[in-house]
Amino acid sequence: MRIGTNVAAIVANNALQKSQNNLSTSIERLSSGYKINGSKDDAAGCAISEKMRAQIRGLSQAQNNTADGVSVLNTAEGAITEIQSMLTRLKELSVQAANDVNSDDEREAIQKEIEQINNEIDRISDQTEFNTQSLINGNLSRRVYSDLQGVNQLSVSDSYTAGVYGITVTEDARQAIAVGAGSITMSSTASITKEQEGTISINGYKISISEGDTLDKVMGKIIDGVNITGGSAFTVKDLNNGTDYAGYVPTADYAGSTLVIMTNQYGSDQKMNITCDNAELADILGMPQAATQDGIYVEGSDVKAEIATGDDGKRIGFADSAILSTKGTVITVTDVNNKEFSMDVPGNAAGTVFDDSNNDGQSAAGAGTARTISQEVTDVGTMSIHVGANQDQVIVIDIPAITTYSLGTEHMNVMTQYTASRAISTVDEAINKTNEIRSRIGAYENRFDHTTNNLEVSSENLTKSLSTMIDTDMSEEMTTYTSETVLTQAATSILAQANERPSQVLQLLQ
Repeated sequence: MRIGTNVAAIVANNALQKSQNNLSTSIERLSSGYKINGSKDDAAGCAISEKMRAQIRGLSQAQNNTADGVSVLNTAEGAITEIQSMLTRLKELSVQAANDVNSDDEREAIQKEIEQINNEIDRISDQTEFNTQSLINGNLSRRVYSDLQGVNQLSVSDSYTAGVYGITVTEDARQAIAVGAGSITMSSTASITKEQEGTISINGYKISISEGDTLDKVMGKIIDGVNITGGSAFTVKDLNNGTDYAGYVPTADYAGSTLVIMTNQYGSDQKMNITCDNAELADILGMPQAATQDGIYVEGSDVKAEIATGDDGKRIGFADSAILSTKGTVITVTDVNNKEFSMDVPGNAAGTVFDDSNNDGQSAAGAGTARTISQEVTDVGTMSIHVGANQDQVIVIDIPAITTYSLGTEHMNVMTQYTASRAISTVDEAINKTNEIRSRIGAYENRFDHTTNNLEVSSENLTKSLSTMIDTDMSEEMTTYTSETVLTQAATSILAQANERPSQVLQLLQ
């Protein structure tokens, strides 16, 4: 028997320490509810669980992001719904104005309402915002940069990848232009006589020239009347064509000048019929053809263009299946799968010089240089809604501009039966375009609904996995706790007895 070292007590103490450590761990798990309370409990499991926690938190925030995206779309759709209502009213007004039972005054009242509606469409487009970000004025549309100032991208499908796309303009679009066959013969001091008074009709809109009207007053009436019908009237000293303002330089000196009347808009659908019921008045204005049976009839011309090719002979950006079409100053390239690339080019892109010297109302294209326009499509400008817990898990929202310019209603004119009839077609196209944009927003909303459902399921399943990994199984842990409690009590009792054993040596020393 030894008293220097109590080996039995040491053994009992070690067992007691182990039981107490295990009991402390069990108590920690039971009180916290987690079986991993530190990296020492499960080093690999701790790392995995923390990564899963971060993923779950990310998914939770992604659900909030998705809800914000839906709010953005709801705000935009609400504004578009009101614009659709106004377009419906424009359709009603244009159909009403196309009826020839309306007087000029009645059509003027209709025109004023149309202008107010257009102003309100632009106001809604400009001021519809979510968290200070404009939604339907083109702010959320893909950015397209042009190397020619004045070119505006009207639409570019999502399926067009970022890159450079080339269009070559070979001949500019032009307005419908009527040029006088001679100069104005009336002097600035003379007045219209009884024999010279009459009515000038511009597409059916009547301009009355009365006895006693001076040249300034006659020109004022013509200029105002043509403006009302959506055109411009001015005089020029010569017919040397340039590229701006239909190629002419207006002059304020009416006497001895040539009268020019033109539409403000470009394209083959721009038509103008000028008649005059007094041949003497027509001669004074230098437009004797206006007094003939058919009067003066002129049409505009559409821009002429083609898809540009590079030095290697291949199309720049566009596939071989792409087809180009034009209308007015708008160039549209369509491809398979409903891909559309549409742009509006200024009327002097190629610098075409038109020749009106024959004065028969039909312009001939003269000098000009074909101009290749490069449109760089980027992925910039759209709104990215982050709908995942990891990098680049986004849904991109692209909402085209909904303005009177993009819809084509900016210059709607119903002051004549012809322009009112064209306005009906214009409004129909605007309604179709707005419907397409609203359908796109609806598709986004449905996509976000599916995304939300997926996020909820993913978060649920990931939370289950995390729970399996870190949560304490209380029934199992209570078994461990009970066992360790008993072992601790037993080890304590044995340690006490082991500490008493050295005292037995005293019996040998007696």
